[in-house]
Amino acid sequence: MAGPGKTRRLGEVLVEEGIITPEQLQQALDKQKETSRSLGSTLVDLNFLTEEALYQFLAIQHGMQVADVHEVVVPADLLRVCPEAVARRLMVFPISRPKPGVILVVTASPENPALLHLDYDMVVPQGTVFEVAICPESELKDLIDRHYKPQVAAGKGLEETLKELETEQEDAMLKAMAGGENDVEVVKRLGEDDDDDSGTIGDEGPVIKMCNYILDEAVTKGASDIHFNCWEKKIVLRYRIDGVLREYPAPPPKFKRAIASRFKIMSRLDPMERRKPQDGRIKYKFRGRSVDLRVSSLPSIWGENIVMRVIDQGTQKLDLKNMNFTEEQLKAFEDAYLAPYGMILVTGPTGSGKTTTLYSVLTAINDPVMNIMTAEDPVEYRLPHIIQSQVNPIQGLTFATVLKSFLRQDPDVIMVGEIRDKETADIAVKAALTGHLVISTLHTNDAPATIIRMVDMGIDSMYVGTAVLIVCAQKLLRRICKDCAEPYTPTPEELVEAHLGPEFLANGAFRKGRGCTVCNGSGFKGRVAVHEVLRINAQVRKAIFDNKDLKQLKAVAIASGMRTMRMVALDDWKRGLTTLEEVLVETAEDK
Repeated sequence: MAGPGKTRRLGEVLVEEGIITPEQLQQALDKQKETSRSLGSTLVDLNFLTEEALYQFLAIQHGMQVADVHEVVVPADLLRVCPEAVARRLMVFPISRPKPGVILVVTASPENPALLHLDYDMVVPQGTVFEVAICPESELKDLIDRHYKPQVAAGKGLEETLKELETEQEDAMLKAMAGGENDVEVVKRLGEDDDDDSGTIGDEGPVIKMCNYILDEAVTKGASDIHFNCWEKKIVLRYRIDGVLREYPAPPPKFKRAIASRFKIMSRLDPMERRKPQDGRIKYKFRGRSVDLRVSSLPSIWGENIVMRVIDQGTQKLDLKNMNFTEEQLKAFEDAYLAPYGMILVTGPTGSGKTTTLYSVLTAINDPVMNIMTAEDPVEYRLPHIIQSQVNPIQGLTFATVLKSFLRQDPDVIMVGEIRDKETADIAVKAALTGHLVISTLHTNDAPATIIRMVDMGIDSMYVGTAVLIVCAQKLLRRICKDCAEPYTPTPEELVEAHLGPEFLANGAFRKGRGCTVCNGSGFKGRVAVHEVLRINAQVRKAIFDNKDLKQLKAVAIASGMRTMRMVALDDWKRGLTTLEEVLVETAEDK
């Protein structure tokens, strides 16, 4: 993108040119503090400046041109470069190709942050150069409205939307075949011959709208994962909501290749590679907040399966105090991350919130005076003052190689996304023993098993017992819906099933979800974390040094004050956060 060079403040330009007086500038600045609007908009509101003059001087300030877009007609190929949702969300619009490899876009704000990553948001070949001009916001909105049909009305279901989109596609094709619209490309009807690769992208308008609808619905419903599965004669669309996969109305099967290709293009993957798995990432804005999606494509006998992990950064609160730790567990965690060196390990199954816990620890200790470095796969949250690196095994950038480089960068705190092998574990343990605080994750079922896993990897038990400060195992249980929760008293049979006596009912606040529209009749809305925190004290350390087996180590841990995940989960049931069924299914019985 062409750079305008050094800019001068708008107020300075206007005063120097004699358009406004210094007194008027000060009055506008005072008014701006009250309204939080831009200085230019404030000057127009106060009638010190016309909108036309404002944009002329914005152009002078930023070294840009003012575009006259009243008579502009954008070619159909440029409309496909910038889908309607992108144009309206970013307030940018491509209007021409001044020369090969260059696209001229207009925006209402020269300081629009979207201008920094247009090649990411638009569907363009790598190396495309963007030139930028400005125009009044009202003219830009009118330009977008003239080139796109009204967006699908909010609240419509996917079935109704798909019906409208198919009608649009058929109308466009008929007009093109009749010569009524020269800018509509004639394409083969999708699904006419599933064995023929020609025309698989088809009419991009409906496909783009369907993909946007799928993503928007996932975020609206609070899904953690999107599963787009291709079968022989149908598409299965499922969202994982509160840990449970639920099926929703899906597009017709004739769109399966086109939708898979569209998601791969959005993820910067190769849409023509259908024989190998690929991994990518989508980043977009949804109602003003940032949403990341980790995308995985996998070939199958009936087409490509696309699974997307939704990382909604706008809803995440990276604070350990909001993660349902007990007071004792939170105190143990605080003692560990405030230590000058050592290792903090978080364990649990995929999707149990381990990474969120790690980021919460980093947020708690984040300070510009410390050198904090992370090795991740992938980087899920951007944190200020922290040097974050993404591993790339294909290019030889593994956790182990990144860790070796970190140790030459004078780090105070190191985060390793996951310890997967002996080499990574060995470097991490040695870093923890030589003056660094190291935090990482493993895949084990409980906290004591993490210690055994480290030893099984080949790390000497003396090193493990000395380096590790604390281990936290965690899982997510479905939370009872607050809108339809109602009190109830557990039956004697439930107490027997949980191996509890009648005394457990004392001071209980047991609840169940009745089922309502908010939770789709399930009685659950959201999830709550349950933790098992093992603090490595003198007794546990001695058991590690003595190479006790898992059963013996767990017994020592409980005797030293560790509460198992089942114990903590039963307390959450008593507090009315979840149900006994969730506790029994998601946590292992203490033996």
